[in-house]
Amino acid sequence: MSKRAFYFGLFVVAVLIFSLYRAKYGARDSAEEIAQIEAEILLEEERRLELLAELSHRSRQEWLEEYARYELGMGPPKADQYVRLQSLEARIQGANGESTLGE
Repeated sequence: MSKRAFYFGLFVVAVLIFSLYRAKYGARDSAEEIAQIEAEILLEEERRLELLAELSHRSRQEWLEEYARYELGMGPPKADQYVRLQSLEARIQGANGESTLGE
């Protein structure tokens, strides 16, 4: 066997050993990154469930009525808040002093 073939074979073995070393640590880094991403996914899933629970709570009719009444100062409509369509323009003219409808 020639010296050239021996050194070439030795070089190939060294490259293979180095590649195996790099692949091993690359796989370890990838496994750590995957574990970190899976932990983030679990946290986000818990957050999603919390948001769904809050949405279902805030979508309840009783909660909306309570919020509208106490936080926004809203209440059931009064009789003077209803306006017939025929008298709407006259009411707007009275409020603004001029007509804004139909122009």
